[in-house]
Amino acid sequence: MPRLRRLKVKWFLDSSSEETINLEQAKYCLPLGPPYNLLVIFDGQRINSYEELVQLASQDCYEGKEFLEVVVLRPSGGG
Repeated sequence: MPRLRRLKVKWFLDSSSEETINLEQAKYCLPLGPPYNLLVIFDGQRINSYEELVQLASQDCYEGKEFLEVVVLRPSGGG
């Protein structure tokens, strides 16, 4: 069974903070899709669903990384 990927989530909302979660926790912890009006970015790409995140994070190019970085922020120009 493959090792569960760990995500370093950087929150840039009203203040900034950081937490480490595993990929399974992201399903419940990250504000993905409606009704959230937030941007979730992984490796420069906007993520709109947990399934999208899993697909990207499972790529071989991320295999040796200790953490995968995810950024959560409000869209510019409103919100």
